Amino acid sequence: MNPYKDKNLRQFIESIPKDEIDRQNRLQIEETAKLHEQFIAGLKVGKCFLCNQSMNSFNESTPCFHWFTYPTGIRKKHFENYLKTPLHFFRLDSYLRWLANSEVAFKNINDLKDETSSTSQIETTINYKNIEWAFSIGNTDIAGHLNSKVGATPHYHIQMKVDNRVFLKFNKHHIPFSDEDLFNLSLMKQAGDLVQFEQSFGTGISVLEDERNLEIIYNATKVTDDFENATINCQTFIEAPKGQTFSGKLLQDAIEESKRTGELIGKIMQRLVTNAKVTTVISPGDGVAKMTKRTGKK
Repeated sequence: MNPYKDKNLRQFIESIPKDEIDRQNRLQIEETAKLHEQFIAGLKVGKCFLCNQSMNSFNESTPCFHWFTYPTGIRKKHFENYLKTPLHFFRLDSYLRWLANSEVAFKNINDLKDETSSTSQIETTINYKNIEWAFSIGNTDIAGHLNSKVGATPHYHIQMKVDNRVFLKFNKHHIPFSDEDLFNLSLMKQAGDLVQFEQSFGTGISVLEDERNLEIIYNATKVTDDFENATINCQTFIEAPKGQTFSGKLLQDAIEESKRTGELIGKIMQRLVTNAKVTTVISPGDGVAKMTKRTGKK
């Protein structure tokens, strides 16, 4: 049972003075930056910053998040007891996101709300090297399955693939939420408009769903011929000023410049014809991780 279900967390948040909120936010940002710096420093020398052991090491007596990277010697049976303990969802999620973004930003993490099932609170698929992790938290998982022998306590599910082969199945384990997880989930439900759970270094492709980010992403985007691995897809519509047309040569020159410099054609045309109407639609590219779904049989 969720101990925070009947507590008024919204009232609690609203009671905190703004200067205290600002102070706590600043401290949290600083702490997260330090942890990420340690994470990257350890990763560069092949060490896990949590346990200080080799990322490829496996010690059955000292479970660690880096077990999910499939170190040498690990087997399914080693997860049996580990996944029965309250495993911090939000911490594990961040750890795996940081791994994914250490390779390339955004595209290894599919956390699009548009692709999340209506019956789920959270669905995320994360790729790293030859591994895929997929989280699934259904609305009934958060409450726990009533009158059920399995999954009666609030829990989440994870699937793990190695070389595209399922290693951990979604419904094999009902991983209990930690107390911290239950507090955060209740806070999201009661005061989602007051509290933002942002991924400072683990941002996924859902960054495109926030309009505040689109101009920054658009200005940072470069053209590529490798469409299959592209992070974003830009579709640009260019409308000539009323009563005017574009010459074929102007468009050809813009295309050639785009190929040569990597600059988006929309930007080039906006510069060449300053009063042209340029509209660009930004969407996930073909290289973005595909969302893996949980079904009743998985």
